[in-house]
Amino acid sequence: MQSSVVKLGTWGGNGGVNHDITVAPQRLESITIRWGKIIDSISFTYRDRDKQLHTAGPWGGTGGEKDEPDKIILGPSEYITEVAWSVGPFKHKEVESCITSLKFVTNQATYGPFGYGVDSTHYSLPVLNNGSVVGMFARAGDYLDAIGFYVRPF
Repeated sequence: MQSSVVKLGTWGGNGGVNHDITVAPQRLESITIRWGKIIDSISFTYRDRDKQLHTAGPWGGTGGEKDEPDKIILGPSEYITEVAWSVGPFKHKEVESCITSLKFVTNQATYGPFGYGVDSTHYSLPVLNNGSVVGMFARAGDYLDAIGFYVRPF
């Protein structure tokens, strides 16, 4: 029997436009993050229940401190067990509230934190009982304004 997917969130500011996936996720394959003082954009690849690969994003802008974004490629048996993030202002651009940092914890490693998370409120979403984060949705414009997560319980 196939486990259902739960949609949790969003957390963050009210700016930007809504972005979401159209096919239910089964497994997260990779995450690409462009960042500097805040999270500028995010994109990811995931597989659906028929194992078809889908790409979402990039959602957000092209800024950041590096020429190339950071990319997390999950191993065949690796899955995300926790996400931590922070929400706060980007004073340099007079943005009241956006995603200022992201960190992904898997059953095998920790990736990040990406972004500085200065003057921010910190959140975390641990997924219990061998469940995993399998996708995301967001609000974004020039930056990642808000983020939410798709969780699949095992």
